[in-house]
Amino acid sequence: MITAPDNAIRDRRALIEISPAPHPRHDAVVTHRAEISATKMRLRYVPDRDILNSDSLATYLKVAWNADASLEEIAQTILEDINDQVIPSWLEVTLSRRTETTEHDVQIEDRQPHWKDRGLLDRLAP
Repeated sequence: MITAPDNAIRDRRALIEISPAPHPRHDAVVTHRAEISATKMRLRYVPDRDILNSDSLATYLKVAWNADASLEEIAQTILEDINDQVIPSWLEVTLSRRTETTEHDVQIEDRQPHWKDRGLLDRLAP
């Protein structure tokens, strides 16, 4: 994982803005997509109390992106930061980079211990 001083982590995470979920009683899958440094990112999550502000995600990614880090490190950092600020029931980060000769995909997920709606996830396309 990318190590950073506590202040840098706090400052980076402070860029992630949240709003109350409109219907917290109902599980919904929220998807955000972005492309940074020739890498496609897909972030999917099931909100609990809060949702992620799309505009703040773009700002956050510009700051959090470390071109010298591996995709695995970047995915882990994004997962931990979003988990810390949004606290979703379920979260998945997928990064994909293609070149002329290689493909590199990283997919990482986490869920809150109390959340068990596998049926919702089973219906998601990969």
